[in-house]
Amino acid sequence: MKKMFFIFIVFYFLFFSCKTQQVILSPFVSIYKSDWVGLVKPAYIILKAQPKIFEMYAPGIYCSTIGEWNIVNDTLYIFPKYEYYADNGMNMYEISPMDISITTIPQQYLVKKDCLIDITDYSIVFPEELYGNLFNLNNAKTVYRKVNN
Repeated sequence: MKKMFFIFIVFYFLFFSCKTQQVILSPFVSIYKSDWVGLVKPAYIILKAQPKIFEMYAPGIYCSTIGEWNIVNDTLYIFPKYEYYADNGMNMYEISPMDISITTIPQQYLVKKDCLIDITDYSIVFPEELYGNLFNLNNAKTVYRKVNN
């Protein structure tokens, strides 16, 4: 009788302790995703709070940018420090002040609810005289939406 009681107790705990698990990311990590636009795959911004490190991942070109971030009022500022590519192996580069590209310049994002809206001035990279009306940067605002709670 004791043996049956013991088996009953074990099965009781096993049965009631089993439940579906819900994956919850750390409260110190926020992930934002841009929309798929034409042939351009979505990009991701991952903000880690301790320490304040960000990763901007572009899966379409197998490239990530890593650096520091800070929020002042309603604006997120990101400061790229490293870039890595997964082309033929893993290549990591330190970003210098002389590197001027879309991913290497400091960027700004307006924080609105669960979205990041790109408000970076890209005229440093793309002079308006060169591109004129072909590339109107004022209307090309990328929006990243939060994917975790």
